[in-house]
Amino acid sequence: MFKAILKHLFPSIKGKAKPNYLYFEKDSETEEVPQQKMIEKAPSSKALKPLCLLSAEETHSQAFYDFLFGQSPATIEHDELSLYITEKIEAVLRKPNNIIEAMPVLPASLTKVIEQLSNNNFNTEELLALIQQEPAIAAKVVELANSSFYNRSHKEVTDLKAAFMLLGSNGLMEGVINGFVSKLAPHSPIYFKQYGNKIWQHSLATGINAKALMQGSSYKGEAAQGYLIGLICNLGDMIIYQLLMEAFSFVHPDSQPNSYAFKVLMQQKSKPLTYHIAKHWQFPQSILDALALQVKFTHSTMLASAFAKWPIACFVYEGNIISELMMMVEHNEQYEEQVRETVATLLYSDEAKQYVERLLANRVTTTAIIS
Repeated sequence: MFKAILKHLFPSIKGKAKPNYLYFEKDSETEEVPQQKMIEKAPSSKALKPLCLLSAEETHSQAFYDFLFGQSPATIEHDELSLYITEKIEAVLRKPNNIIEAMPVLPASLTKVIEQLSNNNFNTEELLALIQQEPAIAAKVVELANSSFYNRSHKEVTDLKAAFMLLGSNGLMEGVINGFVSKLAPHSPIYFKQYGNKIWQHSLATGINAKALMQGSSYKGEAAQGYLIGLICNLGDMIIYQLLMEAFSFVHPDSQPNSYAFKVLMQQKSKPLTYHIAKHWQFPQSILDALALQVKFTHSTMLASAFAKWPIACFVYEGNIISELMMMVEHNEQYEEQVRETVATLLYSDEAKQYVERLLANRVTTTAIIS
């Protein structure tokens, strides 16, 4: 997706030297290759804060990135190849237009569905015809219609019209959004595939959580919009991760990049990039406002005053945290008591706190049945 950008960033590397397979061996005395000379000139990357200086929000965020990419011991914080590539990517992220222009064009079908979020009087036949023009997205809609959540009769759905009859307008929107955003999920080499999958699953769970929280509140009529914002609010993570993977493949295909540099970059740049992408796609102002608030929410105490004015943005923020917590619980990265402590500190709404308790209770019940 980003080959043109990478050729511009690293014009003198490609094809001029064979990969140095022993680059990460401390005692290696192999001949220095061109990219190492360039790395020596690279500025130092910004570092993650020491744990003693972190707020509760920053501690949680760092724990989640450790879950995504593994722990980063202090001994590899200065992996020069990773820092060199990260600094280059960070420079691009300061002016995101090049990244945005390299991404797929927003399909007409998705634009149309977003327009209908505030208009129930849409033309069904026209909308289905637009979706039909995007085969991958149409397939996602049909797949959603056949899911156990929507298809309780288990009678197979094979076409869009039948899918719409089963899903309704909000379900149709979910299928269209999933179909497009899933195409942007990271597709990286096998070694890193698990990390890309985790990012996509996190995005999907954030959308589901935001919708569930709103359905249990007085804002249930806007739950579909909450799902959309939740699904795309981590789009920046997907794009930055894919860009980093392609950069490593371009510069030094045989290396295993250090995740420490990824975490710093994603924590600082992911949400602003998401906002810029949504703005480029000309999403409605209400969606842009909610995404902008994901950047501005730096402390959970801000939720108390924000809920009355921006409930959707607040529920998305909480849905995102809940997704992170539950993923870590499922992979035994955090214990349930730790989760409850984090919930008490980082979540504000009763809907969010009760929702987490239900998720934990269901998990305990499921585990008991299996065992």
